[in-house]
Amino acid sequence: MIARHRLVGWRPFEFLTLVSLPIPGTVIGVSYIVAFNVPPLELTGGMAILVLCFVFRNMPVGVRAGVAALAQIDKTLDEASATLRASTLRTLTHIVVPLLRPAILATLVFSFTHAMTAVSAIIFLATAKYNLATVYIINRVEAGEYPLAIAYSSVLIFLMLTVLLLTQKAVGEARLGRRAAGVLVTGH
Repeated sequence: MIARHRLVGWRPFEFLTLVSLPIPGTVIGVSYIVAFNVPPLELTGGMAILVLCFVFRNMPVGVRAGVAALAQIDKTLDEASATLRASTLRTLTHIVVPLLRPAILATLVFSFTHAMTAVSAIIFLATAKYNLATVYIINRVEAGEYPLAIAYSSVLIFLMLTVLLLTQKAVGEARLGRRAAGVLVTGH
């Protein structure tokens, strides 16, 4: 809907999704504490505020990646699907989503790595109950426990590398266009 049709209110929505990019993470962390520390939305100290922070902090990347990927998909694919009497849901699940898979996975990888290494906003939101790896590493450095901090950092790097390699393997290599067809025909 966003890429194919110009909806009423799209520009303000796009602006609101991009607002969190230039704001420093420390400001966002303190703002979340102020906003969500009073009833009825008393979320401070729980897992929900961490998830909320990660989602809204990474949403601009997802929205922009999705819009850019959808803009590259030719509208004639939708028209051909409609001509063949496919439902909108079938067109979405069998044509659009497979073409968007690389963009979706790239966004998920970025969001994952950004969330795993986030410190600025999260340091104000993490508690003893929900202590994140990066906050724990910073606390170990502040306590002078460098070997433990290095060990946790190494585990974090290994975990992120494993996830990235598995994602790359799942996505595979896209071969589109004439060169790919020529390679498949000639076998080179």
